[in-house]
Amino acid sequence: MTTITFKRSGGFTGQGMIYELDLHRIPTEDARKLVRLVEKARFFNLPENLITKFMADEYQCTLTVDVGITSHTVRTNDTTMPESLRPLVDELSSLRPVLE
Repeated sequence: MTTITFKRSGGFTGQGMIYELDLHRIPTEDARKLVRLVEKARFFNLPENLITKFMADEYQCTLTVDVGITSHTVRTNDTTMPESLRPLVDELSSLRPVLE
């Protein structure tokens, strides 16, 4: 079972979102797209905490990818987010969230 947990907080309005996606329960093509984005981001090679500085009104994100035998969590924000990770965060941000 592969799951992605996505949490976003902060921003100008301060409205957050958090949800968990089980990739085996969403359409196959959507799951494949997310897996490709995780791979392109080299997610499992990123440091756990990328937040080294913080600007007011920016988003902070925590992503956890669990592939069953291993999982990895990355914390980042708008200022410190690597370009390789941005497409994955954008895709996850566009999905229908469960608001906190």
